[in-house]
Formats: sequence, structure tokens, C-alpha cells
Amino acid sequence: MRNEIERIIDNLDTVFRGDAWHGPSTMEIINSIPIDIVHKTHGFSKRTIAELIFHITAWRKFVIEKLSDNIHFTLENDTDNWGSSEVVSKTNWPVLIEELKQSHAKLIEILETKDDSLLAMRVPGEYYDFYKLLTGIIQHDTYHLGMVWVLWE
Repeated sequence: MRNEIERIIDNLDTVFRGDAWHGPSTMEIINSIPIDIVHKTHGFSKRTIAELIFHITAWRKFVIEKLSDNIHFTLENDTDNWGSSEVVSKTNWPVLIEELKQSHAKLIEILETKDDSLLAMRVPGEYYDFYKLLTGIIQHDTYHLGMVWVLWE
């Protein structure tokens, strides 16, 4: 029987790479999106697809920093959370995708060295534990993936 951290890793990776119960995974959608729309805004959202991808990556980096005991790391402002106009531009799209892939790989690599005791530990500088953070990232990815899907259509 697998332990809880292994199940969380599996869920993170399934939502990211494929075979998710909700439909296409993050990478399945990203690999299908026409580059000409990633930087465009829509009347019903102030965010672009590129901003959403930056945001998903930013929160992976947040988790990585917290797993490294960085008590002071935060996503303080819109640029930290959603990126600058240069970073979320159409021309920077390949870099955004590569950063997302690298941050995901690094997160999984770190989590694979942990055991279930991590889940009850409080996140440095926060009021919640790693279980809430890691399961929250799965929910966060799924939510924003839905937003990407809507912006694409």
C-alpha cells in the first residue's frame, strides 16, 4: 500500500502530465494551445493564458522554497504572482513552458525524498501544514487549468 506522500505526488503528476479524471492535463492542454492566443485578454477575464501558466509556476516555486525552509519567501505582488508584461508575452511562451516543466520536475524530485511526516509539518512562515499546501496545489492547478481551457475556447 502506498503512503500518503506517494499519493499526493501521483495526483500532482497526473494533473500535470496526463490521465487525469477531469480531462486533459496541464501539459496536454499547453501542448495544444495555439501560440497566437496565449497573450490575449478576453472580456470576461483580466488574465491571459500566459499569466495563468506563470501563476501555476510561481506557486510551484513557492512550495519548493517552503520545502527548503525559506520562511521569508512570499508572492507579495501581482508581478510575483502573474508575471511582468515581458515575461508573459507571446515571444516568451516557450520559456514559460520550460520553467513550468522544470519547476514541476524539481517539486516532484524533492517530494520523492520525503515521507508522510512532512505532511503534518507547518509550512515555514505560514499558518497551515504541508498537507494543506500540497493538496491545495493540486486544486489550484485544476482550477487554473479550467480557466486556461475557457480562455482558449
